[in-house]
Amino acid sequence: MEYRKIQLTGESTYILSLPKRWVKKNKLDKGDVLSIMERGDTLLLKPREEREIEAEIDLEKKSLELISRSLITKYIQGFDTVVIRSKRYIPPEIRKGLKEISSLLIGMEQFGETSNELVFRMLMREKGDVADTVLRMHRMSLSSLEELLRNITPENYNEHILKDIIQRDDEIDKFYFLIFRQLSSAGGYECSMWIQIAKSIERISDHIENIANLVIQGGKVREEDIDIYKELIDMYSSLKFALMNKSSKRAGEIIDKVKSFRVEEKRIM
Repeated sequence: MEYRKIQLTGESTYILSLPKRWVKKNKLDKGDVLSIMERGDTLLLKPREEREIEAEIDLEKKSLELISRSLITKYIQGFDTVVIRSKRYIPPEIRKGLKEISSLLIGMEQFGETSNELVFRMLMREKGDVADTVLRMHRMSLSSLEELLRNITPENYNEHILKDIIQRDDEIDKFYFLIFRQLSSAGGYECSMWIQIAKSIERISDHIENIANLVIQGGKVREEDIDIYKELIDMYSSLKFALMNKSSKRAGEIIDKVKSFRVEEKRIM
């Protein structure tokens, strides 16, 4: 970490020098324009004309699970194009599996293929604010929780809605991966806080999916357990307002309360 002093020129212009190594690494020169994004107390600097970056994954002697993890990792790291290559013909099951994984990565689409190569490319520029993405993820998760509570008792059981809740978990996972991509070039307390919040929402959403599956398979949820979920809805509502105000600190405080819920959820499962 480097420290730089802020300088004042004239009466209202503040100047901060850039690290020479960073300027050379990004091939910048005098007169080039940078974009400045404000994220809480953090400023993120990027070259105005962002260059596309490409990654390669060698398919040789790797399982579908390992290749899928590599594709997700490259997406999160901010690569624009991911080329998966093999010295041999890529089997149909590998192709199908990777296409299914790419469907969970917002903006990442299959861009081409040959007998021994698959190309995935980012066709969307993720310029949105990370707080807005977390808020959208939260809204879907909260909706699933509310629908779960309305449809898990014997008198209100609705298998169609429960299956819809299960399918919606994939959509929530998409936002989860996108948030990590948006934060890939950020750092500091603000970044770690958003990651913690996204992880907590994702884990609760997974638990909601598990409960929906349990009920469909004939499992019973006790009345006292339903009361626990009602408490979670109250916490989730508070989280919504913190996200709308882009207050990661307040959202983090609420997430600490959600962690105590995890102790109860283990007993339910």
